[in-house]
Amino acid sequence: MDKQELEKLIDKLNAELTSLSTYSSYEEKQNVLEQINYILSIDPENINVLYDKAIYYEMLGDFKTAKQIYEDILKIEPDNSLVKESLEACKIPLETGYDNFSDLNLQEGPSPLEKVSVGVIVTAKIIILIIVLFICCPWLFFSYNDRKIQKIQNTSAFQTIKVNPMSDYDYLSKQQIYDIRKNYVKNSLFAGENYEPDNAVFGAIADNKPWWGTISCNQLNYKGDYHERIEGPSKVSAQMNNPDALVGLSLPFLPWQDSYNQEFCNGNYSKFLPVSIQYSKKDNLIVAKYKLTKKFLKFRARVNGKNTRYPIQLSGLNARDFGYNYVYIYDLKNINMFGSLNAADDVQIFSDYIHLGGSCKYKDGCNNISPMQYDKMFTVSALPAEINLKLWKNKPFNMFKKADIYYRIIFEK
Repeated sequence: MDKQELEKLIDKLNAELTSLSTYSSYEEKQNVLEQINYILSIDPENINVLYDKAIYYEMLGDFKTAKQIYEDILKIEPDNSLVKESLEACKIPLETGYDNFSDLNLQEGPSPLEKVSVGVIVTAKIIILIIVLFICCPWLFFSYNDRKIQKIQNTSAFQTIKVNPMSDYDYLSKQQIYDIRKNYVKNSLFAGENYEPDNAVFGAIADNKPWWGTISCNQLNYKGDYHERIEGPSKVSAQMNNPDALVGLSLPFLPWQDSYNQEFCNGNYSKFLPVSIQYSKKDNLIVAKYKLTKKFLKFRARVNGKNTRYPIQLSGLNARDFGYNYVYIYDLKNINMFGSLNAADDVQIFSDYIHLGGSCKYKDGCNNISPMQYDKMFTVSALPAEINLKLWKNKPFNMFKKADIYYRIIFEK
């Protein structure tokens, strides 16, 4: 038999198989099976006809035979995803003890399901498979944009955002601080005519008080009044003066100053002011870069009873001010999260705000950011390192939902 004649037989088989149902007569079912077996006697490894034969037995409720045929097909084509999926679906009734439809008391009378054609059964199986994948593997449906953003490495065409220097906020009034903030926001990506600093974030600023400065390490055996902690530019100005840096960085635990970590204690990079900020409107992505050194990776601190690299905390002060309350870390490179339950495991909420606190130990307290957020702390294990964030204004139904804006932090040597 030549190829053309064989194709005609297969076309005829497909037409009859599509119209077949469990309610068809014995003669109709037997005729289809004979056609299948005849074609396979000529072309025993015809995958399409073998698949039809498996569907035929599934339609009759003979799941054991159908399962065996699917397994035989996979011996010929091990990577056939459709057959793998059909095999898994076929196992379900066998695992629940239903070897055939007679176990479901269909012999008592024809069920409406018996009148369903093979084509409808196959379609229903595909729909069920999609539903199962949607529930068990949601990333297949929602992570396309995340993967696209991850692949963006060349940022030469991005818009360059000016990085504003830090400034001293000590003893300014709350209104003066607000005016400084509004001036920087006016020239940012998030400018708006009616912008006012969010009260939940900035409303607790205390008038005419000192602010935490840029001191990066505690002095050993210190017995002074802690005035050093308010000297120089205010630490929070790295974020407040740069509203486009939606997610800032800070050191939640100050290490002890010693001879081995002088580079960090006295270095500019310990202020965690970005060295560059870039933005792509097309990709809805902001990229902030920071400098670190190889020595920084060697520094250790005693935190919660164990030695660890210096932890760094993500700060959502700017993000929260502009309504981006929710964050999820969807990709990390050379980064280890610090907390057991963290923003790389599930969506977390930013809770950063400014208030007058006593952590600086200077008289009457200092304005500073709170609270500690262990779910947003991490350590850097090697350079370069990278954190990719998704931000949302409203809580997403899952972590795979497309972000309202994407944000990337890069640590370079």
